[in-house]
Amino acid sequence: MKVGTNAVVTMDYELRVNGYDGELVESSEQHGAPISFIYGKGMIIPAIEEAIKGKEAGDVVKVEIPPEQAYGERNEEAIQRIPRQYIPPHIELKEGITLVMQTPQGEEIGMKVLEFDDEVVVVDLNHPLAGKTLYFTLYLREVREATPEELLELAQQQGQQQQ
Repeated sequence: MKVGTNAVVTMDYELRVNGYDGELVESSEQHGAPISFIYGKGMIIPAIEEAIKGKEAGDVVKVEIPPEQAYGERNEEAIQRIPRQYIPPHIELKEGITLVMQTPQGEEIGMKVLEFDDEVVVVDLNHPLAGKTLYFTLYLREVREATPEELLELAQQQGQQQQ
């Protein structure tokens, strides 16, 4: 079966920056299992979906994704100064650590601590991969038709997210 709408794709992947032989950022091996998703449902980066369209199990696909199709360009306005009092006192600050904070709407955002003193914490709200070209090597392991149950479950999840 070829990858197309409503196909369940199971694949291993390697994500690198600085070329296909560059620094390994993440892989399915690090997570202990391949990833699975239903094609055509917006579950992965659109450029990856486009790259694997029509492929089959056993295929290896390389795809280069520029920043504007991945996590966007770095935004210098995303470097913010937060009053130290807004950081819970039990958190031990160190330069380079990532803090996860919750917005009033309940959304979690990661922020990297750039510097701090007794008054202010300077954080970077950019995604760590913002401004970088991503180099994916995709190893398609299985391609099969999604079951009606899988499609229903996905529709229910997406409906809940829109509420």
